[in-house]
Amino acid sequence: MVRRRWTAGAAVLAAVALLGIPLGALWWGISSRPEVTVADGGGVLPYPATEASFGVQGRYALLAAGAGMLTGYCSYLAQYRLARRAAERPGAAGPVPDLRMICLVGLTAGSIAGALLLWGTGVLLDGDAFERALAAAEPGDVISDRIRLDALGALVVWPFVAVLQYGLFDAVSIWRRDLPTDGVAAPPPAPERPAVPAGTPAGPGATGGAPDRSLGPAAEAGAERPS
Repeated sequence: MVRRRWTAGAAVLAAVALLGIPLGALWWGISSRPEVTVADGGGVLPYPATEASFGVQGRYALLAAGAGMLTGYCSYLAQYRLARRAAERPGAAGPVPDLRMICLVGLTAGSIAGALLLWGTGVLLDGDAFERALAAAEPGDVISDRIRLDALGALVVWPFVAVLQYGLFDAVSIWRRDLPTDGVAAPPPAPERPAVPAGTPAGPGATGGAPDRSLGPAAEAGAERPS
């Protein structure tokens, strides 16, 4: 049972974390690059001010919130079905495994890792295009900036929404009394052998059948002689 719990938690963690890679590619693809002005000394100035820089942060937050809702729902549904399947398996013995806590831990750790992977994947896909454009530009030129996440508080959006969604579904299941262990029929008890009343002799001789041959031929002849 312990192995099953750790396996379920590790599977949730890996699946949720790996979702950050395609979401990072999606963030990189749909985000517009803000423009910056090259300053003296190779630096850049956030000018002209446009909505593109805010749009990058907003798109990250929206993707993270959507991922939190999706992973929170799927993680709870997965552990629910696994526990219910174990409870309804023919010949199952012992208590039904409760996978809610271990899957919640896996969901939390996986969503944190997924948020970091989402951020890192989007940044890495830009490569060194910005550095090459900056090296070739003159002071005063306007170039496109690389994708980046300035509002680091957006990193907590994914785990926060995922845990909130998971807890919401768990609360509804408790309120409806619809946990995996509810409504599962207990296995039928083993049939009991009828008890023999005290003082009742065992064996065929107790019911008036054939005499006991262990006493020998003489005893049998005496039993058959009339009184």
